[in-house]
Amino acid sequence: MAHTRTGGSGGRGPRPARWSRALITASALLLVAGTSAACGGDETLDGSASRPTADIVVGAGDGADSRILAEIYAGALRSTGAPVATEAGLGDRTAYLGQLDAGNVTLVPEFTGRLLRYYDPGSVETEQDDVFEALSKALPQGLSISDYAAAEDRSALAVTSQASGARNITTLDELVPACAGSAAVLSPRFEAAALPRLTGCAFAQTRTVADDAAAVGELAGPEAPDGVLEVAGVTTASPAVAATDLVLLADDEHVFTAQNVVPLFRIGTLGEAQQKALNVVAGELTTADLADMIGQVRGGAGSADVARVWLDAHL
Repeated sequence: MAHTRTGGSGGRGPRPARWSRALITASALLLVAGTSAACGGDETLDGSASRPTADIVVGAGDGADSRILAEIYAGALRSTGAPVATEAGLGDRTAYLGQLDAGNVTLVPEFTGRLLRYYDPGSVETEQDDVFEALSKALPQGLSISDYAAAEDRSALAVTSQASGARNITTLDELVPACAGSAAVLSPRFEAAALPRLTGCAFAQTRTVADDAAAVGELAGPEAPDGVLEVAGVTTASPAVAATDLVLLADDEHVFTAQNVVPLFRIGTLGEAQQKALNVVAGELTTADLADMIGQVRGGAGSADVARVWLDAHL
């Protein structure tokens, strides 16, 4: 389901025969054109007429996740018979949303929580359904989202399996008593601003490293040589996390903001068939799938090739 805001000849005598034939031909062409215009664009779920499907352009930012998701959404849209183009390398969120706003692209892949904070920096929702509903209301006029996927790139705190077993820590609540004797190593994508919501947890040390791989690499076994428990702040779709046996601590209180994959598109550009295709992606794409594909692309594979394998298996 889409969620939108509503953002005679007189006395001159008979004409030559060639004129009559020309007028008949022109009238026929106009009739065909009118019929094509009436049938060429599906009606969207909000009741507005769509643009011709040839206008569908799926944009992507600079990141591997954005490029992969753009190719997946483009492939899903093509499965409806619509001609679709992709345009990657559009820059950061501000840049590619600007291209969407200007009408240069039709759709961009996004994550619910980050998009909500972009449009409404004062929002406080963290649970996935609440974030989705708040985002639906915060969208500017003319933009819409369809169903979000189970695939997410949510922030999480992680410990090694050895530390989890030795200290009986599998949830954030169980981590809290150990925070004072713990050191947190955070990746840049980790939602550090949410840590104060973890009531009663004040880490002895906190520092940010280059990326998820560096954060994971900092973790020792049950504890560091000085007895300090090391905790990594990562995101769930990171290939560096997926390739390890780290224990992602359960976030039952939704401390960290939901970050589910969601398509953002211009109202009136997609018909009902195209929106249903997007919802098929929402029902099939998992976090493990996304992490695996990001890892392949960062390893040198083409995003279109990687996405095609997933599409062939799921659509």
